[in-house]
Amino acid sequence: MKDRVDDRNGRISAVFLFPHPPVILREIGNGREEAARATIDACRKAAGIAASLDPETIVIISPHAPRFSDWIFAYDNRILSGTFERFGAPALALSAFQDTEYLRECVGEFRSLGIASGWPGQELMDRIDGGASLDHGVLVPLYWLRKACPSAALVAIAPAFGTPRQVWNAGSALAAAARSAGRRVCVIASGDLSHKVSAESPYGMAVEGEQFDRLVTGAFESGDFSRLLDLPSSFREAAAECGLDSLLTALGALYADNGLSSSDSLPQGLRSTLSSYEAPFGIGYAVAGICPSSASCSDPVRIARTTIESFVRTGNCPDPSAFPKLEKREFPARAGCFVSLKKDGALRGCIGTISPVRETLQSEIMRNAVSACSEDPRFDPVRPEELAELEISVDILSEPEKIASRSQLDPSRYGVIVSSGYKRGLLLPDLEGVDTVEEQLAIACRKAGIGPDEHFDMERFTVERHR
Repeated sequence: MKDRVDDRNGRISAVFLFPHPPVILREIGNGREEAARATIDACRKAAGIAASLDPETIVIISPHAPRFSDWIFAYDNRILSGTFERFGAPALALSAFQDTEYLRECVGEFRSLGIASGWPGQELMDRIDGGASLDHGVLVPLYWLRKACPSAALVAIAPAFGTPRQVWNAGSALAAAARSAGRRVCVIASGDLSHKVSAESPYGMAVEGEQFDRLVTGAFESGDFSRLLDLPSSFREAAAECGLDSLLTALGALYADNGLSSSDSLPQGLRSTLSSYEAPFGIGYAVAGICPSSASCSDPVRIARTTIESFVRTGNCPDPSAFPKLEKREFPARAGCFVSLKKDGALRGCIGTISPVRETLQSEIMRNAVSACSEDPRFDPVRPEELAELEISVDILSEPEKIASRSQLDPSRYGVIVSSGYKRGLLLPDLEGVDTVEEQLAIACRKAGIGPDEHFDMERFTVERHR
């Protein structure tokens, strides 16, 4: 191993859990993939979140790579590649450059833990089904990640063997190697959950299947992964799972990178998220991740949160170029928007613009985010110690439309703007406790200072709400 480098970029940026059934790929599923639409959409979104972190290297841990009781296998070609020929799609081929420097550091760190690692030699490889070709546990996550992160290099390994705690501890080598090589690394745990969730499964059904899947998905929902370290091997075998060792290795890397033990809570700034779970073929598929709070949300909320965190801590806004550009297909170039903050379920700030006043939607969000956390006259400015507790949403408004009748309003669907002379008030749609048009108009008029006997004009609008 080379001497440690002092590089702030050398770290584990995030961990993601990706399922790996080839059937969810369009080229293989031939329509069957639609049964797993939630999984497909979540994979695409997770890959986008990974891309927003600008990883230099992606590590994919696959339980279907060659596994040895005393060896952590690593694919070791300069260019890593494979096809889906075994699944009836030989033309579907994927490849990526390997980060050979980072892999060397990983092998050295594994060996420092007393774990042999690396390429096992050609003689043994010739006896392994598939040889040096990437297995589907690597290829399926890579299908999404190559599109989102085309410049990232790849390292593909098998998880360690051993007790859950030994597998978890082995992940610390990935974190140490990231620091040593000065790499920003995303770690992908490839694995399906139970193969026996329901009678639809070709492997049969077991009560342990649903139980296992609840434990794993519940861990991501709660952020407490310590329970996964105490699952008996008999329970795991009965559930017929294939993803836990990959996940434990990835978690061990992230926790070690943050100086945490397995029983510690996630630090401020990291968020655990379960993006989707389903079992369309009787096999559990979960897409989940642990990543910076600013990344584990939609792009508008990511912009708002990062702006707020920077402004509250430093008094300055981040450089707009640090954000990925909002997709033109998904977002208008300019629009009014509202940024809302909640803490413990209660409003903590809300400021917005009815129509755009900035050159871009991104700058509109940034300006309103600063206002929401520091200029809402109803609240004191947000303090640094509150940042981790904030729930942030961004409402992007459509162009207001004049209406002539209250019958054209629906408080669950439309927001309303009321105006009388210079007085103007707005109320967003779908607000808790606002169930009728009369309630909606009364609140909007009160905000505008319009009296009960005054005539007022009405406009309606829709919003896209991002959380």
